[in-house]
Amino acid sequence: MNVLKHVLTCLVIVSPLVAMADNPDFAASTHSGKVKVFILAGQSNMEGKGFPDPLAWQITQEKYRQRYTHFIRNGDYDAFAKTVRETMDPDNKRSTPTYLWSTRHDVWINYLGKHGDLTVGYGTPKDGFGPEFNFGHVLGNHYGEQVLIIKTSWGGRALARGFLPPSSMLSDEAYAEQAAAQNAETEAWNAAEPSKIEAYNKRVTETNKTAEKKKRMRTFRPRELVTTEQYKDQFGKDYRNMVQEVRECLAAISDRFPGYRNQGYEMVGFVWFQGWNDQYQDRWLTYEANMANFIRDVRKEFDAPELPFVIGQMGHDGMKPDKEGSPRDYIKKAQAAVPEYAEFKETALCVKTDKFWDMEAHAIYTGPGGWSKDVDKWRQFGNDRPYHYYGSPWCFAQIGTAFGEGMVELLK
Repeated sequence: MNVLKHVLTCLVIVSPLVAMADNPDFAASTHSGKVKVFILAGQSNMEGKGFPDPLAWQITQEKYRQRYTHFIRNGDYDAFAKTVRETMDPDNKRSTPTYLWSTRHDVWINYLGKHGDLTVGYGTPKDGFGPEFNFGHVLGNHYGEQVLIIKTSWGGRALARGFLPPSSMLSDEAYAEQAAAQNAETEAWNAAEPSKIEAYNKRVTETNKTAEKKKRMRTFRPRELVTTEQYKDQFGKDYRNMVQEVRECLAAISDRFPGYRNQGYEMVGFVWFQGWNDQYQDRWLTYEANMANFIRDVRKEFDAPELPFVIGQMGHDGMKPDKEGSPRDYIKKAQAAVPEYAEFKETALCVKTDKFWDMEAHAIYTGPGGWSKDVDKWRQFGNDRPYHYYGSPWCFAQIGTAFGEGMVELLK
């Protein structure tokens, strides 16, 4: 494992995924070894924002299609494009055509309420994909045994709050003080807001005599006070849900995956991709300590003291330098620093994602007039905001490959 540290802080992996175009519908594993289990956790970009519209368009273009051979059934570009054309409703741009995605039977995936063989459709939007797709292909190629990916991610979550690990939790007294302070702010707001709303509604009435007035009028809705227990429960809630999701999936493995042959399973690796919501409310100040505790606590929870950890470093805005000392700069440095701890040096690494920023999507989004100037062109490359990597399928495909290859390096 000493070869892992041939880079200083973060591993950058840019080699292409080897696609098996002659057999994209990978058969289920017949290996008698234990199922290899990987947990993928984080917030919205781990949920997956690779949109199907730009993905499908790029598959129809000779310039881009080879990126995605393993995405399509039988590697048949023509059949894929023909089916999309024939099932698309030209009068309804919101309609969803039929996509002939490949299915990999030797890799299973469980994503909250959905489970099955690996294919496109385990992201948000529901017919999109995230890092899990190419990650699954890399690990499926690596192992002869069956692979299971358990993805536990929810949008808008912070490591300093929802995903806070048990070792980072404060004392009951500290949470009681914070709850009291929050309630004091709530009471002050409840006391001041009615007069503000009354003044606002008066201005609306005086300046707007049309039917639109009613739409603009505001109603006072008091904010509720919280108990100490309710306040404390917000911290670590997603961490606890993550653990519950994993345990429930493994307990029901034979029901959710009929191909399971009682060969047993083993926890093999963990991938973390998160950071955006820790840029606010001073949360970034504790990111490094929380990340280190997160790794320790997950390993303890699943009785896997050296469980390999891949940390996906934030890559928003690509290679544009971050402002020194900014929250994002702080978080990215923390994500790079933790794998360098002596206790993690051989079992964790950081994968940079800024290298995979889709510059073609970026050029359209930030060009003269922005993305809305030519929506059809925009949707050939992306379909979302920069905080979701533009919804670029190429970006999420590369990130998934990098996570997978990083994990393989750790497993060596």
